[in-house]
Amino acid sequence: NSGCCCSVPQVLKSCTEFIEKHGIVDGIYRLSGIASNIQKLRHEFDSEQIPDLTKDIYIQDIHCVGSLCKLYFRELPNPLLTYQLYEKFS
Repeated sequence: NSGCCCSVPQVLKSCTEFIEKHGIVDGIYRLSGIASNIQKLRHEFDSEQIPDLTKDIYIQDIHCVGSLCKLYFRELPNPLLTYQLYEKFS
């Protein structure tokens, strides 16, 4: 059910599956990709259902895929570890 509050957004699902298959390298989420590649990938997700992550541009800059995941979490209106639960987490 796409209306479920627990469903994983397509951008995260696609990127994490791709990283698990092609990007198990040191620092995959620590190192940043090339900014122009990250924006290109973001635009593709915004304008297409599921972009082809096996394009050379993304295979050669695998870190841009991890960077897009981090960007998604940074731009959430409410953090993943919500403000309401912050005290319990700390």
